[in-house]
Amino acid sequence: MILYRDTRGAVDAPRSFTEAILEGIAPGGGLFVPERLPQFGVDQVVALADVPYHARAAAVYEAFGLDVSAARTRAIAARAYGPDFDHPEIAPVVDVAPGRHVLELWHGPTLAFKDMALQCMPLYFSEALEQAHAKGATDLDFLILVATSGDTGVAALNGYADRAHTRICVFYPDAGVSALQELQMVTQPGDNLTVYRLAGDFDACQTSVKAVFDDEAFAAELAEHHGLALSSANSINWGRLLPQIVYYMSGYADLAARGAVAAGDPIDVCVPTGNFGNILAAWYARDIGVPVRRLLCASNTNNVLYDFLSSGVYDIAARSLVKTPSPSMDILISSNLERLLYDLTGDPARIAAWMGELKTSGRFAVDDETHARLTASFTPEWVDNDTCLETIGRVQHELGYLLDPHTAVAWEAAERLGGDVPVLIASTAHWSKFAADVVRGLTGVRAGEPVPGVDDDLDLLDRVVDLAPGASVPPQLRAVRARPRRFDARVEAGREPVEAALRDWLAGS
Repeated sequence: MILYRDTRGAVDAPRSFTEAILEGIAPGGGLFVPERLPQFGVDQVVALADVPYHARAAAVYEAFGLDVSAARTRAIAARAYGPDFDHPEIAPVVDVAPGRHVLELWHGPTLAFKDMALQCMPLYFSEALEQAHAKGATDLDFLILVATSGDTGVAALNGYADRAHTRICVFYPDAGVSALQELQMVTQPGDNLTVYRLAGDFDACQTSVKAVFDDEAFAAELAEHHGLALSSANSINWGRLLPQIVYYMSGYADLAARGAVAAGDPIDVCVPTGNFGNILAAWYARDIGVPVRRLLCASNTNNVLYDFLSSGVYDIAARSLVKTPSPSMDILISSNLERLLYDLTGDPARIAAWMGELKTSGRFAVDDETHARLTASFTPEWVDNDTCLETIGRVQHELGYLLDPHTAVAWEAAERLGGDVPVLIASTAHWSKFAADVVRGLTGVRAGEPVPGVDDDLDLLDRVVDLAPGASVPPQLRAVRARPRRFDARVEAGREPVEAALRDWLAGS
């Protein structure tokens, strides 16, 4: 069994998988990371192409030696990756252009890559909670607390809705998500959930929520008065990262099976990222055995990761978050970078010091050796707003493939950085979630400018269908458009307003 340690060294005893997934974040703010990774030979990776996606996932989970039975693991994978996905391959690889292959990760119920983890993670969370109750390790239920830049909140609400012994509360930045993302959240059915708009950007949202996790007095209040403990569905929870590793292994297997790459030959992987979790999963897949040469880190105008990977200095002290057509990447504090730095250094004291500097001064600098190890694996690029939209129009016109704005950032980065090996581009969302900017891209309207002749952003879905032959509005969104709005509360940023909102909700539910 693989155990999990705390990146900042505050936890003496390592945790099992089920313990790590319930806790979510380590005491002291660190993140749980595996003590070691399983190893797959190239033949084992390629053989994944011979079985359906749920069996691929189960094979990877079993290799991690979870403290969950193999039979239960297979049942969870089969349930997670079943009919709620609209493609039989779950995460198909599409050959869009010579040497450029798109890994479509948005065929789940909420049309974003977060479904790949959040259809699975709640099932494991329930399993872990049942084990904890049976062992007498806790008699508490759990409150899942989520800060979202869009898609995580949508997918977490869908995955945890009406799950026994679990409540979920999502905070999203006011005016910081797309109209469709907001509609998906505020109309989500379920008796155990609520949603709040939070004043400010995603970093304010994430900082406010993380501060709640650090408040021991509030944790004691939740336990005493409501019988609840806190956990997270953000990618700070290892339960989010493990399922994401699978689709990079699956993608390579599919490329090899169709002859797009010879078994054992390398590929590059290009990922649009803000919080660093999705590209970190590709890093883990490479360490497990996928022949990945370079990890292409694609940023939007909020290019703090580009600057960090280029210089070794993470500096947000003088930066302001910029609103872009790719809002799920509008992040300045990339939480999962902590896991990578721990993996590179193995030094929890250094990680704690760097994260402490970031919190107090807004910057930290890694040593030359660590920076050299970063640049040996990660190649950064960033794409401005107008180029992102131009890429949507160009790729649709030239290749007949419709990109969402996040995937457009990755596509442009992959074109600039491309070399002599195939590149697998992670496509993180369906275009329909960002219809306004897709219309801008298809019609040549600049970023931020109004789209002529449209009063309602939701009407833009039909405009895209008219502009892009073969495009259609997914049935998932047709159903969302018919649901009533349930939530419209707004809170100020900060620990105290968030805790007050939680008290009010729990008192009235």
